Amino acid sequence: MAALTLSPTLARRPRPFVALQRRPLYPSRASGPQCASRSRLSCRATSSPQQNVAASTAKQAVELGLEAFEAGDTDAALTLFQKALSLQPDADEARAAAYNSACAHTRLRQWEPAVEAIKLAVNTHGLKLSVALNDADLEPLRERREWLAALAELRGGINEQQLVQLRSEAKAPFRLTRIIFVGGLAVGAALGLFIITARLLAAVQGGEGAPDLQETLQNFGINAAALAVLSFFVLRDVSSQNKDQQVITREEALGKLQISLGSDRVIPLAAFRGTTRPVIIAGSRGQISRALAAAEPCREALRERGISVVPIQLSAEDVSEKLRQLKAEFGGAAAAPASKGFGGAASGSSKAAPEAAAVPAAASGLTSKDRRWQLKPHNDAEWQQWLLEQKQASGINADTIYVQVQLDGTVRASGAGMPPWTQFLDDIPELGDIRTKVTDGIGR
Repeated sequence: MAALTLSPTLARRPRPFVALQRRPLYPSRASGPQCASRSRLSCRATSSPQQNVAASTAKQAVELGLEAFEAGDTDAALTLFQKALSLQPDADEARAAAYNSACAHTRLRQWEPAVEAIKLAVNTHGLKLSVALNDADLEPLRERREWLAALAELRGGINEQQLVQLRSEAKAPFRLTRIIFVGGLAVGAALGLFIITARLLAAVQGGEGAPDLQETLQNFGINAAALAVLSFFVLRDVSSQNKDQQVITREEALGKLQISLGSDRVIPLAAFRGTTRPVIIAGSRGQISRALAAAEPCREALRERGISVVPIQLSAEDVSEKLRQLKAEFGGAAAAPASKGFGGAASGSSKAAPEAAAVPAAASGLTSKDRRWQLKPHNDAEWQQWLLEQKQASGINADTIYVQVQLDGTVRASGAGMPPWTQFLDDIPELGDIRTKVTDGIGR
């Protein structure tokens, strides 16, 4: 456990980083017996009641909680950490108790309480967010959608609106500068036009001291033209900014959609960023099966480009599939078997070894087994709602749609019908290619 140390009075003992994961940091155990791993069972059976009785101060409760956590008794450790928070802890003790409670909740797969404990440690007791971002013990929590939502509420975090604005500015770095500069010129032109309009009225009325009508008309035309041109450029940039922000908002919503990896492990699609280029295929069961069958000849090459398929079934069957089956029956031929990979048992037996070799090394908790050829959506209704919004934004009315996503989560291409697998091979570089680092995420 990457446990949070207390103040220097609790004998901070940092340990080095090993294999890119921060080793545990524990307070001194001088005040309590050490629990050796070989006696873990006896510790779990007998230590918890004694520890609860012995913990008369917040410092003791935290230290004994860490011992229980080391011994594998997570429930007892959590009880002690929570008890420490009720024993009038000082700042360091409260910070350690809250943070270690989050680690215990995470081990117990209690995601919401873990998030609340992190909020308490960061927002109330001054823990640096970077500690939670780099702690290997919190890795299962960081894979969850609850964590993505919590980042907006943590001190030092970033909310979705700020993220969208930052991504929009990064996509067009000089657009905001242009809006401010050209907008200032437009305001100046509008003010000048207002003044010249008053002079024009005076020139039209004539009389002693009235400005020259021809000169005033000329100045009026120049200012009006300048205001029109400047306003056009400002409105164009603002419209482009709004459009980009709408696209980015949809992409961030896509990243929050969840993938089921089995064994009650559910993670957002954003966890695959940097390692996987998802291709979402939505349609009837038959349409999806045909799309997967079309991809089989170039499947290994697609895997080398980091492509994984997310099939979203929108309807049970399409009319063309039914007609195909009827023709097969009347023709005396057996119905064509379902394509491998969608609802069939032959989805990955022969391809398992090439897939593992094609994908890169694991990153941030994801293994080569996680980045499989097919990624199973966790909640079909959420995926279908996102696809409906994507179809409306793209002007697609077809029943079948594909969406190809880049490594950074940006939507590179979408369209009606089957994914153009051969075109993907031509346009998308392999993961190890220099073009992946240079061009990925530009979109089109």
